[in-house]
Amino acid sequence: MKASRPALVAGLAALLLATPSVGRTRQVPEVVTLDGAGTVRPGMTMTEVERRLGVRLRTERFGPCTMAFFGSGIPPRYAIFWRGRLGSLWFEGRVRTDRGIRLGSTFAELRRAYPRALIRRDHYVRAARNVFVRRARAPHWRLRLDVSPQGRVTRIAHGNWTVFLVEGCA
Repeated sequence: MKASRPALVAGLAALLLATPSVGRTRQVPEVVTLDGAGTVRPGMTMTEVERRLGVRLRTERFGPCTMAFFGSGIPPRYAIFWRGRLGSLWFEGRVRTDRGIRLGSTFAELRRAYPRALIRRDHYVRAARNVFVRRARAPHWRLRLDVSPQGRVTRIAHGNWTVFLVEGCA
């Protein structure tokens, strides 16, 4: 018996949706706060992060530092592990802070939401800025919000001191 083309396409789509894939994110948080990204916190092992995010991490090691990519395609999402423990999570897609700052938010909106933020010039892009917000109580985790020369948020990270890294593990 020959299946019709629409039935074949629908069956294949259902199979793909039901099959977990290496890059597929099932529990990736959409809200990042100074307390963490969903249930993920700095200091966790790779296994704990994989289990909590429901993903398989694809790793690249640089001495004591490991970059671990998750999700599929563009925009990239990744984690930085230092000596086997989570340092930070980085998002360039659908994510927002608990104060409503998301990719595309303006620098003025960011300043209103986080008036005490530390601002530094980006090391690579002229007129771009890296904005850091520190958690008041211990542990002193941080949010990092990267702002383009056009004054729009382009990336959001959460973590420990590794949010200060300039490029990946460097």
